[in-house]
Amino acid sequence: MENYYNTNMQKILFVARELHKRGYEKLRVEPSISPTGLAWRCSFFVIVEEIKKSIIVSSWIGKLFMDENNKIEQSLQELTDLFEIEYKDFLLLCKGENCEYVKWYSEMLEKLQEGELPYAYSDYFSPTDFWKTSLKNKIQILAEKN
Repeated sequence: MENYYNTNMQKILFVARELHKRGYEKLRVEPSISPTGLAWRCSFFVIVEEIKKSIIVSSWIGKLFMDENNKIEQSLQELTDLFEIEYKDFLLLCKGENCEYVKWYSEMLEKLQEGELPYAYSDYFSPTDFWKTSLKNKIQILAEKN
């Protein structure tokens, strides 16, 4: 049987892009590797009054759909609709513009191969000016302005 773990988890990244298109441009993505190195994690977050508010989206999609032997059949729009309904209060905080991040994020997604998962950090990789990927590629991150 084929393992669809990476393919299914990658859908989270594209749900974020769909949310950006719906006006939630302040939403950011934070992918990482679990301490065991066996699982990919992904959170959506927003900074509100210097406080980081986040949701572990990889847990959300895992509870709803995760079966590594089956590919998630829902469209990105359907998955985004489900997320938007379940996390409407969180998403209200994400409303607004962040054109620079949205542009970078969309370009980052275009660099990924099917099933390729980026990560910003893990127990063996500290945050840097790039993200690594499951295929050992590097993705330059957006420089933060002070």
